[in-house]
Order: sequence, then C-alpha cells, then structure tokens
Amino acid sequence: MKARNKIGAVIGVTFSFLFVAASFQNCAKQVDFASLEEVTSNGGGEEAPNGSSSNSKAQTDIDGAPVDAKQTLESMMSLLGLSRTDINMKTVNDEINYRRNLLVSQNDLSQVNSPSIIAITSLAGVVCQQAVIKEKKGTKDLFKYIDFTKGPSSYGKLGAINTYISLIDRFWMRQPSKEELTLITQAVDEYFSTLDSSAMSKAAESDKLAVFICTGMLAVPDSYLL
Repeated sequence: MKARNKIGAVIGVTFSFLFVAASFQNCAKQVDFASLEEVTSNGGGEEAPNGSSSNSKAQTDIDGAPVDAKQTLESMMSLLGLSRTDINMKTVNDEINYRRNLLVSQNDLSQVNSPSIIAITSLAGVVCQQAVIKEKKGTKDLFKYIDFTKGPSSYGKLGAINTYISLIDRFWMRQPSKEELTLITQAVDEYFSTLDSSAMSKAAESDKLAVFICTGMLAVPDSYLL
C-alpha cells in the first residue's frame, strides 16, 4: 500500500504542475490533451454549428454522468469537506462532463493510463480550486499553514510541507513515510524554485500553491477511491 501511494504521489505531484500552469494562465478554454478522445453525446456533447452544444444538458448535468465518474467526484468532494452548496457546481460539473470518458472504468487501478491520469488530475485541480475559494471565505481547515492574504515568503517552504503532511493525515490517515517526506520536500523545493522575489510576495501565488499541493494529493487514486 505504501509503495502504491508513493508511486501515486509522484504521478499526482508531476501532473499538478501541469494543471496549475494551465489553469492560472487564463486557460478557461479546456484543452483536449493530444486529442485523446472525441467527446460525443454519450460523454459530454460535440460542438454543434454556430457554437451551440448538441447536448447542453449532458454538458452541465452530472446526473447523466457514469456511476464511476460521479463516485470519483463525490469522493473527492467528501475528502475536502465540500458540499454542493459550498462551491460553484456548474464549474465542477463542466469539468466532470468534459473528462468523464477518460476516467478509469469501475475505478480499476489496472486500467490507469496517461489519459486517465490527466483526467483525474484535471478534475482534482478544479475541485481543489473550489476548496481554496471556500476556505478564503471562512475558517481554514485544509490550508491552515498557508496565509492567503500574503505571499509564500510569509510562511515559506515549511508551511507548504506542513500542508502536505496534514493532507496525508486527512486522506491516508497516517503520517508520511521517510521516503514520502523526501519526495514532498523535493516537490516543494522545485515549486519554490519557479518563483522569483516578486512572486514570493504576491498573495495570488498562495492560491496557486494551495491548489498545487491539493491537486497532487487528491489526484492519487488511493486518496479518493472508496
């Protein structure tokens, strides 16, 4: 189990870099990575002439999503303590309907591949963004070591590492192993190396860091599969 978590953590941290880079550079338009799969009316809806959707209900209504896709989303939200009234469900629904055909069928880890990893990580990132928005409005629970009113320089790498540790305790109900702590430290070092002195003082960078950490952890299948 620990070995699988470690491998999953490597995957999650790696692809969370991709998600944060895309989502915070005004990439509101979702990208079909490497044209992995055309989304049809059974999995989201193909764009119709004049820019209208051929199946707008399927695009926005999670009730039409496969059981596995709904379970994945609901499990992620449960781990983060999110309810439908806490967040913008349209944003989350749009993502789940866009990625639904790429999620692992019947939550079978033996079917995990590159497209499914991207789909899982992208969905985790959107859910984590909603968690950050919620905590900025009220009491902090997930990100108590991150000050959203200040830049990363105010709490430093220690705040980021402690956030990872608290999420491991929440998701996996244990403390990180020595190997996992080494991986976490390397991930934090790499992330902070991308920030210049100006970025280190910007509060917006704390939002990005929180999403990065949360996405890397939530994208690990062992975290959200019930």
